[in-house]
Order: sequence, then C-alpha cells, then structure tokens
Amino acid sequence: MNMSNFSTTEKSLPPVMVVDDKKENLYSFKTILTNAGFDVVTVDSGVKALKYLIKQPVSLVLMDVQMPEMNGFETARMVRQRQEYHDLPILFISATLNSDEFIRNGYEVGAYDYLTKPIDNQVLVNKVQTFHSLYCEKLALEEKNRATEALNKALMNNEVLQQAVESAKAASIAKDDFLASMSHELRTPLTSIIGNSEFLAESELNTDQQGLLQSVLISGKSLLYLVNDILDSAKIESGKFEIDHAEFDLSVLLHEVKMIFSKRAKESGLLFQVEEEHLKSHHFVGDGKRLGQILINLLGNAVKLTQEGRVTLEVSEDSAAHQIRFVVEDSGIGMSHEVAERIFKPFEQADHSISNRFGGTGLGLYISSSLATLMQGTLRVESEQGKGSRFELLIPLEQAEPTTMVPLVQQQRAERPQLTGTVLIAEVDHSITSLIHPLTTLRQVKYRIKWLTKNSTTTIFYGINFSLKNRMNNCLNFPLFLSNDWGAPQGATY
Repeated sequence: MNMSNFSTTEKSLPPVMVVDDKKENLYSFKTILTNAGFDVVTVDSGVKALKYLIKQPVSLVLMDVQMPEMNGFETARMVRQRQEYHDLPILFISATLNSDEFIRNGYEVGAYDYLTKPIDNQVLVNKVQTFHSLYCEKLALEEKNRATEALNKALMNNEVLQQAVESAKAASIAKDDFLASMSHELRTPLTSIIGNSEFLAESELNTDQQGLLQSVLISGKSLLYLVNDILDSAKIESGKFEIDHAEFDLSVLLHEVKMIFSKRAKESGLLFQVEEEHLKSHHFVGDGKRLGQILINLLGNAVKLTQEGRVTLEVSEDSAAHQIRFVVEDSGIGMSHEVAERIFKPFEQADHSISNRFGGTGLGLYISSSLATLMQGTLRVESEQGKGSRFELLIPLEQAEPTTMVPLVQQQRAERPQLTGTVLIAEVDHSITSLIHPLTTLRQVKYRIKWLTKNSTTTIFYGINFSLKNRMNNCLNFPLFLSNDWGAPQGATY
C-alpha cells in the first residue's frame, strides 16, 4: 500500500484513528470527534492499529501510551518504519507526564504532540483539526504535483518518442558506418596476403616453396574466417544478414574443407576423415559459402578441442526430406548437458578456461546456429563430458541442373580477361592496388572526383569506406565496382 495512491478529495479524506485499550475511552473520543465533523476509526490495541494501517490510510493517529502487549511508543516506532507514514501526525494520550525522559521518548519515536487526561474537548478538537488539516493539505499538494507531472509527461511524450526514434536511427547508422570501416580495415591486409599468395602459386616454385606458400594461404584464409565471424555476428544482430540462393558444387566445397583440416589434424596428431555416402548429385542450389562457413566453424572447434583420437565429417542425403546431413564428430573434451543447452548463444564457451587454453571468440557456434536457421535448417549437439561431441547439421538443398554448373577449379584456372580502356583504382592500401595494373591511382576523394570530370573512364574499382560511395556517384555514368566490404556485395554496381 502506497501513499501515492491515496485520494484526498473532500468526500474521501482519510479518517482519524483512535487507539486505546479501554472501550469507554474509544467511545468518548469517537463521539467528540464525530460531532466535530471527522471520520473516525477506532482500534483497541497497537497490533490492530498496525494491521489496519497496512491496508488503509489515515490522516492522524490519536494513541494512548499505556497499553498492554504493545504500548504507544512501540506502536509509533513500527508505524514510522513504513515510508508512507514518515510524516503521519501522531498525538499521544497519557494520564500523567512522568518525566522529561518520558516526554523525550515520545518525540524520538515521532510524536507530534501530547494530550494529558482529563482532556478538554475543545483542546482535543482544535489540535486534531490543526494536524489533520496540515496533513491533508500535504497529501493534496502531492497529488496535484503527480497530476501535473503526468500531464507534462503526456505533453512531451510524442517529442520524446520522436527523439528516441531519431537517436536509434543515428545509432544504427553510426554502427553500420563503423562496421563498414572496420570491415575494410580488417579485410584489406588479409585480402592482400591471400591474393598475393594465389598469384605466387601460379609461378614456378619448387616443392618446398609451394608447401610454404600453401601454409601462408591456408593461414590467411583461416584468419579471414575469424574476421568474418566477428562481422557476421554484427550483421546477424542487426537483422541485415542475407542468404544467397545460387548454384554450387558440394564436391568442391568438401575438397576445400578437407584441404584445410587435413593439415591441421596432422599437425595435432589426429586422424581426420571425410566420410561421404553416395549422393545423387553434388550440384545444389543454396548458399554454399555460408554452408562452408558452418562446416569450418564446427570442424575448427573439433580439431582445436581434441587432443588425441579422431575428427570425422560425415555427409549423407535424406532424399525424402530433400535435406543434406552433415555430422561432425570428435573424441575431444566434450561438454555437460547444461553447457550444451547454452552453447549456441553468443560469446558462450563450454568452459571459461577454453578461451585461455585454445583461443576463440565464442561466436562460431552462435553464428553457425543462426546461419542454419536462416537457411531453414537445424543445428544440434549431443555431447558428454570427457567423451567428445557430435554436431548434426541438416540443411534443405535443391538439386541444380548439372549442365549449368561450372566447376570452381575451372573458373580459377580460366584465363584472366585483359583490361582495356582506363581503370581508376580508388584504394588507400598499396598492397591491394598492386594486385591490379591500373593506369591511375588517386588516394583522396576530392582528387578522384576532379579527375573523373576531366577524363573518360570505363570502370572504377572502389575499395575505400563504403559509406563514401554517394560522394562518388554524383559524377558517374559508368559502372562502379566495390570491394567486398561489410554491406557492399562483391561486384555490386551503383
């Protein structure tokens, strides 16, 4: 019960409470005060007074000091413990004021005044009237203040809501710009490492050099996967993650996965196997890139958390459900049932010591589960502490027409087209610009725009912060190709 809910209109003023263990006194006080126009409630003990006050408010308490079980001082002390009664007027009634200490004790527990028996009727009415009026005025003022505050809030509500919407929009834009910038800054050096390694792989190198180069390439791609995890998590949280629906070759995807983890498993002394049941076709329609990302996350965890034994990837087809089943099983550290229930939440790991011992962000399984859901699939885990884990991924995939598929290996080996015309590279990192043979490289936006207005250009490779593209588009009437930044699909034109 809260005083803020009290109504102080004239017809519903809180009553005066009289507390006395003698019935004749209760009757006398009630008669006098009722005749004076007060609403009066009477109780014959301190305990009953407390019970009443818990349920109903009063405007003043007129209380005898000498009562059995709980005297007036004890009752007043209990009343004052309730916040809504800190300022409630309490008048003590006593046959005699024995000493200064007796009077002081009353004031210490919150007495407003004393009345000594026998009490003059007019004095009683005057004192009750004074304290009752002051308290009711206080309640009325508080109620008016609450009403005024509520009215002000109602008047400001639309403005506050509008400001909140604008703030949310601004925060979302700022977050998108930050992620776009961070995506570029993180991916640019990795793209340089991977791109240069792929170029070198086509040159004449001996066996040892090829092996070292493959190690660099694999490590670069692995680091890129980690960066992608962080950025993908942000895109998933913002609801801006999109799943592609394109043809891909599952055999190529599995080959790449095997290449990555065969070496990792061998270095860790583990047996790694890819067990594939006979599939009707390896040509499917779906998001092969994100499927590969899930498998790499699952296998990466399996190899990382398995100290001895094996890691296997089983691939099978459920023709009736038009689903492909991928099962990643290991003989690693496993996890308890409680941990398995929360393992797909962001930043969760089976044990806090895992990040210290093995590294990782705790995002991989969260992203994998989210991607599976976005692809209309499921990802679940079965595990036992100390006995390994089994992750089962079910993804619905449509079969594609084999004749329309071009194997990825053939695409990579196809002759690169010779560039004709003028190509402007808008990129701040020299390691990226060195991958292409441009005629012109300009680093500042204002010089790019000035140059474009005076020269005939067919294509721009634009790799700086995606958020600046609008400043370039104002003067373009030809394709603008963006590097693969956060929010900028590779090969997109504007």
